[in-house]
Amino acid sequence: MKKTSPIRSLKQLQAIKNILIWQDKVRDLLLLELWVNSALRITDLLSLQVRHLYQTDGTPVEFFTLRERKTGKTSKITITPKVKATLKRFREKYHKVVSDRDNYVFYSTRYMPHWIKQMDRRNARVLINKRTKSVGLKWSYWWHTLRKTRGYQARLKGIPLPLIMHRLNHSSLAVTKLYLCITDDELEEACMKIDL
Repeated sequence: MKKTSPIRSLKQLQAIKNILIWQDKVRDLLLLELWVNSALRITDLLSLQVRHLYQTDGTPVEFFTLRERKTGKTSKITITPKVKATLKRFREKYHKVVSDRDNYVFYSTRYMPHWIKQMDRRNARVLINKRTKSVGLKWSYWWHTLRKTRGYQARLKGIPLPLIMHRLNHSSLAVTKLYLCITDDELEEACMKIDL
């Protein structure tokens, strides 16, 4: 897998969301928001079905649990207020999708009806690359971009590394430190702030 970087600017992340809102791409907006807020790996994210995200009456869940394919660990994913609002928009726009609890939320448009097959990883990567380039980001962004973005932004907000490690389901703190793309400039700046 190629090395990938997080989206470091929250303004650019918001700009991507604004474009998706303006274009009324609710499925893609939900994918972006849930991806960055859950920090799930792409294979787990794309496997989500209506039953994971909606109660039987069609209202969004408060949280869901999922056994991660790579690690075999069970994760509890909390639905944030922004994701919940987008889930409501998704239900309004795609009520046929939400009507069957076995339908895929992030569906492939190559099949009819669309929601019987999940979107593949390649299409998710193309979607991310297209959106990041549209706001001036020049790097090639891959499947781990939004997962890393979650960890990177959590670290900037002062969330302790062990909690970030737990959310990312990493096996060690060393893996999390590498994953968060801590740069030499950041380490130097931290040293200067703690000049005892």
